[in-house]
Amino acid sequence: MARANEEVGSEYEGAEFGDARLARRLISLARLVAAEPDSSFPAAAGGDANLEATYRFLNNDRVTPERILAPHVRRTVERCIDAERVVVAHDTTELNFGDSEREDLGRVGRGKSYGFYAHYALAIHGDESREPLGVLGLHSHFRRGDKGRRGHRALQSAPDNESRRWLSSVETVEELLRPRTQPIHVMDREADCYSLFADLVRRRARFVIRMASAKRQTTDEKFATVGDALAGAAVLAEREVPIAARGRSKLPSYRKHFPERNARVAHLQMTATRVTLVRPDSSSHSPDKTLTLHAVRVFEPAPPDGEIAVEWRLWTTEPIDTAEQMLEIVDAYRCRWRIEEYYKALKTGCALEARQLESSGGLLNTLALFTPIAWRLLQLRSLAHERADAPAERVLSPSQLTCLRFALRRLKRPELPPKPTIRDAMLGVAALGGHIKNNGEPGWIVLGRGFDKLLTIELGYLAAKGEM
Repeated sequence: MARANEEVGSEYEGAEFGDARLARRLISLARLVAAEPDSSFPAAAGGDANLEATYRFLNNDRVTPERILAPHVRRTVERCIDAERVVVAHDTTELNFGDSEREDLGRVGRGKSYGFYAHYALAIHGDESREPLGVLGLHSHFRRGDKGRRGHRALQSAPDNESRRWLSSVETVEELLRPRTQPIHVMDREADCYSLFADLVRRRARFVIRMASAKRQTTDEKFATVGDALAGAAVLAEREVPIAARGRSKLPSYRKHFPERNARVAHLQMTATRVTLVRPDSSSHSPDKTLTLHAVRVFEPAPPDGEIAVEWRLWTTEPIDTAEQMLEIVDAYRCRWRIEEYYKALKTGCALEARQLESSGGLLNTLALFTPIAWRLLQLRSLAHERADAPAERVLSPSQLTCLRFALRRLKRPELPPKPTIRDAMLGVAALGGHIKNNGEPGWIVLGRGFDKLLTIELGYLAAKGEM
């Protein structure tokens, strides 16, 4: 892995705008906002000249999200090739910029606010670390006007059908990685679509997708639905999996699928079966009248008193013949939670929804600018949990470690040990942001604030040494 002091620049180097001045401005702007990712542009710029140059860059017609992200995508492809097993998590997040109308923005938040939706493809190392490798794809879409009620046939052929983003995202990733790497695409319930499955199978793409419903019809005379087939399948594997706590959602629709729960280690059992699905009316445009897939059920047979049992039903093209293969499917799906953490880094650590640009073009460019920075924050925090004892040099450069030691000493906070681990480094960075070790794990805000201060100190340190 490239050292951290090289990553800020290298994730943006090589952007092609047709103007060398814009390419240089992107790198300097990236370093500026990386030093204060949760600060507003006026605060991070530090002066009117820098602020004006920032807004000119983000609103320049030659600057596009694709051109900003291209260098980071290239570096991510390199990291994926180096990894033996790659999982790509696909998901959509809502970006809400409030109820003040802005030029060209769509409706979000039940139609009461303005913003847009961003669909990401996040590459993740498929080993135990589940290290985020970077972003391979970013698609955005806007909801404008009243589309009215449309039947299945009209919706399938509609050019503004949002469900097309799943296949488009997979095609982008496959074009980047194949034939050097064949990733496993992981998606949540929203991607449970027969026509999508058929398209992915036709392209020989590997996938693990969560079921929205187990009531799909099969051609099996004994089991009418997928749920019936899974209920009669034998247990093939078992595993204990840590389950994170989840608070009560404000939205009734979310509470149905994501009920409140306490953190615990769940003992899970796994069953699987091969099923042939009947094409539903909602996918009547698909040329495949039937489709054969593997269905997997992961469930908690004996949850603690007062807790709702964990249960995931998954569609997959992965083999299901052995216990080891079953566990690999479950581990691939568990990688999906990394993209939820990524959105927290983007929205909380980088304060993306607080950005005050008026046009959709400027906001889309801002999103692309912060995409690699959010990845870096996620990488630091995730490796501190999954590879806590690995050397700190894995995530921080020698100059950053030197600055961190100095800053902690000046603040009279616990110093780093002679050979710090990744976890030591994360807690040190969090301490710069005001975190107290005995208060539990640091959150995104305090971690982002500490990382701000560390990078600011490092900029001064490198400038004093004449290395800027």
